[in-house]
Amino acid sequence: MANSVLRSLRWRATISMALFLIAIAIAIRSVNYEVTREILVRDIDTQLWTRLDAFKTRQHFAPEALLGPEFALPELALPDLRAASDLKPSVAMRLLIPSAVTGRPFPWFAGAWREDGTLLGALRLPEDFAWEEPWRDRLETIWTEPDGQARLAACRGSDGAVLLVGTPLEPLAQAMRNVLWFYVWTVALAIPPMALAMWWILSRMMMPLTRISRTAATIAAGNFAARIDLAEADSELVGMATTLNAMLDRLEAIRISQARFNSDVAHEILNPIHGILLQADLSQQRPRTTDELARTVEQCRALALRIQKLSEALLALSKAESAADGPLADLDLEPIVEEAATQVEDLARARHVTLAVDSQSAVVVGNADLLHQVFVNLLANAIEYSPVGGRVEIIMARAGGRFVVRVADHGEGIPADRAEQVFERFFREDPARVTATGGHGLGLAICRSIMRGHGGDVVCRPTPGGGATFEVQFAPEKVAADGHPVNTR
Repeated sequence: MANSVLRSLRWRATISMALFLIAIAIAIRSVNYEVTREILVRDIDTQLWTRLDAFKTRQHFAPEALLGPEFALPELALPDLRAASDLKPSVAMRLLIPSAVTGRPFPWFAGAWREDGTLLGALRLPEDFAWEEPWRDRLETIWTEPDGQARLAACRGSDGAVLLVGTPLEPLAQAMRNVLWFYVWTVALAIPPMALAMWWILSRMMMPLTRISRTAATIAAGNFAARIDLAEADSELVGMATTLNAMLDRLEAIRISQARFNSDVAHEILNPIHGILLQADLSQQRPRTTDELARTVEQCRALALRIQKLSEALLALSKAESAADGPLADLDLEPIVEEAATQVEDLARARHVTLAVDSQSAVVVGNADLLHQVFVNLLANAIEYSPVGGRVEIIMARAGGRFVVRVADHGEGIPADRAEQVFERFFREDPARVTATGGHGLGLAICRSIMRGHGGDVVCRPTPGGGATFEVQFAPEKVAADGHPVNTR
């Protein structure tokens, strides 16, 4: 249960916000607590100072009454301020400090002493409350006793007498306990509705995520055309929703491409298999001569070789895609290009095509075997589409901060609107011609997959004067701190 709560974003956010608000409430109530205490202490000081002033006035104008046997000090003082005021305490005040609004004033006491410490008169003095010499240094001030039991105010009266009034601080402590209890139960009472409110607000805020989840569930159920409705998405989620829709579009395109690819593979394999089965059926229908059987075997072998080439191409494509994230190393491109040109020399010689290699040393980051396959495929393709007696050129250069290798032929060329289509799997510019030569339409797709795995690309451009140029682009170079170029994947 605890683990599921911690894994819930809604629960974590609710708990975090509740703790944050509780911390803020505690901080505010702490400040309020201190301010309330200071206000009450000031109220006590005001009453003490007023009573002390009345005490001093009586002692000045009627000393005989003060020192006589009838000590009528209570008649001299004004009533408690809260009892005399017509300002009635509010409901909040009654809840906050009930002990301060019951109508009973803070209790107080008073006394008068001669300079030698002899008590002249007293009113409700606490037990064991006696003259103390330090009072002489505190005349005309208000202070709290060191033990914190009472707050006192003293002044010098006529004839050198010391007048003192005071109040015990236990009622103040009780009032502050009431304040603290009020803070505790109000915060505790506010937590449940506050948590429910935050839960409801978070639930409303997470509704767009719920809609996104429902859209994902719809797609998982097989409705691949479903997309997130951007019209209902909040502004903070539009970017994410747009990215997810783009990802879904890309996945849908890949799904369709994969389905078409599977269909094409099945078609490419079934064609020669049907041819082999047809030849086998014809051979069983009637006796054949040795020459006829030899031709049948040769035709079956040619069809089997076609299946073999297709299987090898599919295997090469799979290896190229799986090696896209494999380790790459620094290597010199020149010997790779020259070795690829040497490998296709026999094919060029058979078609009377001249190979012109303009190579130079170039250090790139890559996989030597995969790059070799790229250049062999491009050169064989260029030779195949070159006219008899034509010329295929290989040019290595630096362009736009990267190394490029251009393989150019001077054949019929490729229309501009098909410059990207030629890199699609099983695409054939001339299906009849490719079938006759045993092509399978995967060579250029393999080349592009390999180069994109190297952080580069392969693009097709027209050759000036006619023909097609395939440009192999490597990853852009970064310049190191010493000014030398550094190749990156």
